[in-house]
Amino acid sequence: LFVARRPNPSPEKTNSEGKSIFLAVFRPFPHLVVIDGNMLKANSAGEGTPLLEIPTASQRVKQNRGNTGGGFHSSKLNAGGSSLSGSRVSISSLGGGGGVVDPEEKYKFGVQEIIILCVNTMNGPGLLALPKTLAECGLVPGIIALAVMAWVTTRTCYILAESIHATKIATFDFEMELEFTDLMRIHFGPVWETVALIMLTLTLGSLAIAQITVSAQALDAMAIALTGRSFAVRYYPAFEVISSSSASLQPFGVNQSLVSVGFVVAMIICVGLGLLDLTANTLPQYISFSLLACFVLSGVLHILPITMDVIAASDGDITGNASYFGSDPSSIIGVAVFNFSIVIAVPSLFADCKEGARFASATTVAIWAICLMYILIGGLGAVSFGSESDNIMDPMLRSKSLLGMMSSFAFVWAIIPPLPIYTILISRNLEQVTQRPALSKILGVFVPWSLALFLYMSEAFGEFLVWTSILVLGFTNYTMPLMIATKSFSGPPSKSGVGSFRRFVEIIKAAWADDAGRESLVLNLAVTLVLFFVIYLNVCKL
Repeated sequence: LFVARRPNPSPEKTNSEGKSIFLAVFRPFPHLVVIDGNMLKANSAGEGTPLLEIPTASQRVKQNRGNTGGGFHSSKLNAGGSSLSGSRVSISSLGGGGGVVDPEEKYKFGVQEIIILCVNTMNGPGLLALPKTLAECGLVPGIIALAVMAWVTTRTCYILAESIHATKIATFDFEMELEFTDLMRIHFGPVWETVALIMLTLTLGSLAIAQITVSAQALDAMAIALTGRSFAVRYYPAFEVISSSSASLQPFGVNQSLVSVGFVVAMIICVGLGLLDLTANTLPQYISFSLLACFVLSGVLHILPITMDVIAASDGDITGNASYFGSDPSSIIGVAVFNFSIVIAVPSLFADCKEGARFASATTVAIWAICLMYILIGGLGAVSFGSESDNIMDPMLRSKSLLGMMSSFAFVWAIIPPLPIYTILISRNLEQVTQRPALSKILGVFVPWSLALFLYMSEAFGEFLVWTSILVLGFTNYTMPLMIATKSFSGPPSKSGVGSFRRFVEIIKAAWADDAGRESLVLNLAVTLVLFFVIYLNVCKL
């Protein structure tokens, strides 16, 4: 289905009611036009019988909310009962021949794969710091903050996916597979597309390198636990092979110019997976999800007896080494915001899901599942260990118990397969902007690992990653997707973007008149204020 859409240049070309006619040329259906949002079989006067009524954004949202399946695939587009499934429209519903079947459909993601990918993408080093954070902020504020951010993330994913749906309808291109940068270009123009690409690359790059650092160090610790020693090549100030037998999460210390065995193993695995497409990473994601389940099960079995002993030593106080309300309740805000970094992956996952997949249900299940895991591991860790360590794996490894070591090493291997997802997302968005697939793949996959190769042992670079996350990640994961949603629900896309202040006000008014647009505006304002508050708190701690 090829679509071209343009307004009539002549103001005299109106229908009998004086309304402007917008033409959509459907090849091989040139007799179809669109007038005021309705598809008509037109005569020479630009009038005709309605064939396809395009619902407003509010109607689409109501249809999706009323869908018991919870997916976006059931939005009705044809008064005769046809539906838009996923990102495709049946040509036969427009009077043509048989439907078009995507030969790659069988390789795309179903509900189960979407859930697993979302859970794996949100799992990362942020989980390891949760026990200390909950101990400092208090169990009650911590659990509430995590639950609130899980709800906000669920709604943001839903709204962004619905705005992708609305964008396809507004552009009459149902076959289009939209990435994050595509949405910014369509709704805000090429300048904002570049801004989005920079922010997305910084966000995903910082997440990837943070995960690289934890993976490499933990793999070295695992090698020491299993063989008694791990090795590394130091390249400055002298080129030499060194070893360590220190049973810690930083066996070679910090601020070292070296490449360890753990780093090389993680790099070989992740670069190989990163060169594949997202759909080709399905099996590694299943393995990662299984290892994550092993981490949770063995971790709970290891921590629970410690928790019971701590409670008994505290005369039955179930808070143990934590408290209901801690000394620093605001410390959970940043962690809660940044532990749900899944929204930026929604466009790519939405493009790669199977026809008819219940995308909304899948993302909702994944977000609440990871939230429960955060609360379970974070809460038990806070009660048992308090704020004694920045990383829950540290006391678990020091205990030298079988369950503790099993849980720690299961977590390490669980976060390695999701690492290439970040680099694949960078490559896909670079490709959309540069239109150079090979270069985009090289930049997206090899640049993060090249930076990590020389800087992952540096404390200063670690601080840079932390501040990149604070200043960029939240706005990329929440503010920009909700901007896209607001614009998509305010009217047809415009190459000029927002333009003047008057145009900006018009967009806000138009979005406010739409149910989904109103929700995206309110959420965007609330989340953006929280993000600025997080920045303020971190600046005050300097």
